[in-house]
Amino acid sequence: MRSHRFITKPLALLLAMSMLAPLGPRPLAGALLAQADSVRTSGADKKTKAAKKGGAADSASSESKQAKQAKQQAPGDRSKLIKDSLDAEQRPLFATREPLPFTLIADFGAIGRNRDSTHTERYGGTLIVKDSAGADRRIPVQLRTRGHFRLKRSTCSFVNVLVRFPDKGAVTKGTPFAGQKSLKLGAHCQDDARYERLLRREYLAYRIMNTVSPRAFRTRLSTATYIDSVKNRTLGTRLAMWIEDEDDMAARQGAKLREFKRALFADMQPSTLDQMAIFEYLIGNTDWSIYALHNIRIAVTDSSVVYPIPYDFDFSGLVNAPYATPAPQLQIRGVRDRLFRGPCRTWRRLRRAWRASSSARPISWRWWTRRRASKGTTRMTRAASSRSSSRSRATLGRRSAPSSMDA
Repeated sequence: MRSHRFITKPLALLLAMSMLAPLGPRPLAGALLAQADSVRTSGADKKTKAAKKGGAADSASSESKQAKQAKQQAPGDRSKLIKDSLDAEQRPLFATREPLPFTLIADFGAIGRNRDSTHTERYGGTLIVKDSAGADRRIPVQLRTRGHFRLKRSTCSFVNVLVRFPDKGAVTKGTPFAGQKSLKLGAHCQDDARYERLLRREYLAYRIMNTVSPRAFRTRLSTATYIDSVKNRTLGTRLAMWIEDEDDMAARQGAKLREFKRALFADMQPSTLDQMAIFEYLIGNTDWSIYALHNIRIAVTDSSVVYPIPYDFDFSGLVNAPYATPAPQLQIRGVRDRLFRGPCRTWRRLRRAWRASSSARPISWRWWTRRRASKGTTRMTRAASSRSSSRSRATLGRRSAPSSMDA
């Protein structure tokens, strides 16, 4: 099996587009609002017709009564979806891309010793950040280690943490963290400037995904000053990254998170799945699986539309972390070898899915397709191609029999 060597030109184009993409709210909440208005209008019309018919309601069956009750509850449920969507969209933390400076005080010695991925112990800490008036605000927080591979001592000396905020909103009101319940904090891993560059690249991967599709996690780059509360010593100031809360991400889609293991490509919303698969191929990431829910979150709307949402791109060729290696089952040499792991699609369908994103549309499709392996309706799934020279073209082959790794 041959693989497509990493190409940086399309990435540079998308990075430029991601910097120019607007930060305004996506039209998802507005769409929900229109749906809610239609639900209320249709409900009012049905009540009027029922009143004219007089005793027609008395002859309704038990099934029709249950249906009416469900319809009466629909406007309230829809209103909650709209409120949650608007609240999530308007979080001040992600209203700007300017790096956010903050100070985090905690017992980092105890946190660093906890390397058990199943451990749920929380550690008290204090987050210091400037509020809207420019004054320092001290926010009490709870910290918990997170991750798997980066939780190993051989990988990272400084672990990633999950930051939980107080339940009372008044504590965070007026700060960039207003309305937040919990956030993932991506740290620098090692005390080395090279690892800060790796974190910046992963942040850019999130920014590219936000450009390709609105169904993605938002992030905020930050400069973090870490202070050990026990030793009363400053550990240093490093680059960090805040990652959007999972429930907020789902709420912006008018959906809720669901744990659907062993899900298949056929279960997903087609255009969202195709855009995600093209994006993963673009950045050279094979470290994901819908079937195993590996680095994928599933968001489901009330109309049973299922969206796959990717995250965690440190094993991608774009980041190219020194600890990143592809799964041996994929039979590629390194993370800088691209391998398409999406569903079997025609070129025309993939092109249509890519162009459906208004932000990514100006980018030429030709850089990715290059030259087809053969004319006609060549299908691309386990696509493999290589560059033998700077002027070589990508060639694409057919996939082998599907397996659990393909999902």
